[in-house]
Amino acid sequence: MQPVVRRRIAIAAGSLPSTTTTTARAFSSSSRPSYSPPPLSRPKQTPLSLPRQHRPFSTSPLLRQEATSETTPVDNGLPHSGISPLPSRSLISLSGPDAAKFLRGIITNELPTTPSTLAYAAFLSAQGRILNDVFIYLDPRSTSSPPDSFLIEISTLEAATLVKHLKRYKLRSKCAIALLPQEEASVIAVWGSPDSIPAQGESLRYCPDPRVPFWQRGLVFGGGSGLEGVEMQSEEVYTLLRYANGVAEGQEEIVRDGGLPHESNLVLWGGVDFRKGCYVGQELTIRTEHRGVVRKRILPAMLYPSSASSPPTSLRYEEGDLAGRIQAGSNVTRVGARGRPAGNWLGGRGNLGLVLGRLEMMTDLKLPGEAAVGTGMGFKEGDEFEVEVKGEEGEKVRVKAFVPGWLREKLDEKMEKKGRRH
Repeated sequence: MQPVVRRRIAIAAGSLPSTTTTTARAFSSSSRPSYSPPPLSRPKQTPLSLPRQHRPFSTSPLLRQEATSETTPVDNGLPHSGISPLPSRSLISLSGPDAAKFLRGIITNELPTTPSTLAYAAFLSAQGRILNDVFIYLDPRSTSSPPDSFLIEISTLEAATLVKHLKRYKLRSKCAIALLPQEEASVIAVWGSPDSIPAQGESLRYCPDPRVPFWQRGLVFGGGSGLEGVEMQSEEVYTLLRYANGVAEGQEEIVRDGGLPHESNLVLWGGVDFRKGCYVGQELTIRTEHRGVVRKRILPAMLYPSSASSPPTSLRYEEGDLAGRIQAGSNVTRVGARGRPAGNWLGGRGNLGLVLGRLEMMTDLKLPGEAAVGTGMGFKEGDEFEVEVKGEEGEKVRVKAFVPGWLREKLDEKMEKKGRRH
């Protein structure tokens, strides 16, 4: 202790080492430039000093339902408006004081803020691949503040698997998990402007669907007591509308532990919040957003016979069973060409379906920051593609992929934002 005390006393008395003295002399008042402090001003108030508040989906810039090319009904052979019950979708209840914190750590998006909004999100694997795509609602039956009760909408086929997944991550979190029977709570889809849409009430709630303009999801409580006398479309009609708009849903179309958020268009629909806290699978998703190129996307597709003189120029539903003859996951290849597949068939009904297609091969979309394909495998007007018919060796059906208007618009918006940042 004694030497340290003596050194401190010496420094206080001005007995500095020679190097220090030289340095001090170099910065003496005679050589130091004059400095005038800036005038005092009031600190600028910025929104960053306040907790960030997430706006509901209906007002998000990407999801605002403005007049776009998709707001005008397209004559695709399907009803322009209607209501459809969705028995293929189920609801899982998650409630308790730790419910919100628990969910934020395992989903890709922030939670909804009001009963009239929903969160479109996904559960990811540690490798960043989609396990389940879901909608998350505030349970309107709960009166707690802050909200601690949520409903998770998921494919009925995957509901039990997701319950196990939630319980695996729950650990000591104080929340209850329960799969609700359809008689207690169910889901409906609303699109367009139906003539007889029932009013909201305790047994019926609507939320805007962020994926397609003028689509809504509805929560029905108590076995559909608010839907008496309402004319309904079959779920088959809603499924065909999804295909016509390029909207995949559930793990029959977004392969479990196989699909990526960017390829499945989850990111374009606002299903990933890149500003939220950590969640499972976050690393690969963020790296793809900022450094990667999305080469494949889910697209609407139309099947037509190989005997047709030319590919169709517009997507339109026609009755038949062409899609039923195609095995999900089958390779889509360019007619008369060898090499890697142009995509994969995901599923369909009638003559409509979805493909996970390579954009530079199946569409006229250009990948950002990349030169045109130099191997002759890039898209050319008039190119045709085909997929094998299951159980019939050598027989094939032609496939035409389309780029919906909403996809072009959102990709253009994304490119503009990146251009402004750089």
